[in-house]
Amino acid sequence: MTNRQHLTGAQAVTAALRAYNVDTIFGIPGVHTLPIYDAIYHEPGLRHILARHEQGAGFMAEGYARATGRPGVVCTITGPGVTNVTTPAASAYADSIPLLIISSSLSRASQGRARGELHEVKDQLGVMQSLVGWTRAVNYVEEIPEAIHDAFRMMQQGRPRGAYIQIPYDLLTQSADVDITIAGPVERPLPSIEAMANAVEVLRESRRPLIIAGAGVTASNANKQLLQLAELLQAPVLLGSKSHDVLPTQHPLVLATNDNLPLELDAFIATRDAVLVVGSKLGAERTADRRLPLPEKLIHIDIDPMEIGHNYRTQIGIVSDAKVALEALYKFLKEFPQECRAPYSALDDLREALYLHTVEYQGENFRMLEGVSAALEQMPEDTVVVADMTMLGYAAAQYLPMRHPRTFIHPAELCTIGSGLPLAIGAQAGLPGRPVIALCGDGGFLLNSSELATASQEKLPVIVVIFNDATFTRVKTDQHQNYDSRYIATDLLAPDYVALARAFHAESMRVTTPEELSTAIQQSANHAGPTVIEVPLLVRPWQKEQSTEHTAITLA
Repeated sequence: MTNRQHLTGAQAVTAALRAYNVDTIFGIPGVHTLPIYDAIYHEPGLRHILARHEQGAGFMAEGYARATGRPGVVCTITGPGVTNVTTPAASAYADSIPLLIISSSLSRASQGRARGELHEVKDQLGVMQSLVGWTRAVNYVEEIPEAIHDAFRMMQQGRPRGAYIQIPYDLLTQSADVDITIAGPVERPLPSIEAMANAVEVLRESRRPLIIAGAGVTASNANKQLLQLAELLQAPVLLGSKSHDVLPTQHPLVLATNDNLPLELDAFIATRDAVLVVGSKLGAERTADRRLPLPEKLIHIDIDPMEIGHNYRTQIGIVSDAKVALEALYKFLKEFPQECRAPYSALDDLREALYLHTVEYQGENFRMLEGVSAALEQMPEDTVVVADMTMLGYAAAQYLPMRHPRTFIHPAELCTIGSGLPLAIGAQAGLPGRPVIALCGDGGFLLNSSELATASQEKLPVIVVIFNDATFTRVKTDQHQNYDSRYIATDLLAPDYVALARAFHAESMRVTTPEELSTAIQQSANHAGPTVIEVPLLVRPWQKEQSTEHTAITLA
């Protein structure tokens, strides 16, 4: 269904976005995009959130998409705006997040002439083509709604890998008759009948099946269907860093892991006689660089045919929407008597091994994560946690109790330090009224600390926990273990985080025990704006050889 209107290029952008129910755009205005901003001004249903850096804007849009399941949209200027947003673009590609980037470009008369114009880039489109799954350079006003329509269909029909549209800035003020396409139902790929029959046969005969669930389960809203099938088969479900919230982590069949996998898990998987992989590419981070000994009887369900059999040899590949495939498997398997299946014993011993492995790796500071867990137990079940690339963030992906899908964000594959705060801001913008907690290391927080100004200006009640050890701990650990403790460029001069937060008009406090941290998080959920909670961490035993000056900075 289409609606013809006479619009400028900028108006066509906002009208097409509203046709797809976009209600929020993240970005920073510039002279090349002011026509778009003027169109936003006149569109009451469209909210703009002003970031302080385009990387922050991109991560906010990504956080919005991860938390809501709807595409996140970011608008950037020509040149530096585009190059600044490249890291979120790469993150969206790695984790299959529906992120739409709309930017201006040089005027049509200037493109390819290399005249040294404002914001000129050698090959702006080429930069983005190397990072996202779909790109389009618009040449006429009439193309703008069509381009936005195609971008949304790409992100909603198949595997979303991010999309990019660039529009010459001279088109934004020109006008034409354009057709605004109204969003219709999304068609998802259906599974092969033959492949499904083969999968049913393998699972029916299996006595010790295993399920590996990826974030693709949540992307297709197949969480209930997965749990239903797992309970029917009495199959343990292995979650990973990026799929920690696919099922309730306290369910007796769920095994939550991160990328630091103990050998006890290898031994357990070696006892399985079949494995069903759903919505996961079985990447190197997920499988300890393909160390996990997965059974030869491997059934792989994925919406992307390129991932099936790519990292592990697959016996049965099923290209399908996960929800459709899981519903079909359950429908056929429930017809067979399940009493023949060997009873499944409790997973308590393996869970204990996973827990002890994480505690040993994290050391005494792990207790602070117990404070976060205690707070979550007292907060709404749909509280969202965003874990940045920090030691306790990695541990959170295995340890924290999650009860609902889209409540845990941890982009561990691209592993962008500093993404936590802007991701949390985007999630909070998309989920007003729900608590959002960002777990940040001190080094990562400083990368995008200016986005606190965005949270304060928008009155977003994000709770930011800064684990402060004045060190890039993960990198320094590697220097300690593999470079004979030759430390360089890993110690940080810590600012006064409490004072810094107050300078950004945020509430702030410092706590020193897990109990204090739990209380502070719960109380912060009632604030009208952002709250920063600094948590000084203990110095690790192998760091005590260093100067007392460093220790003083760490605990300040």
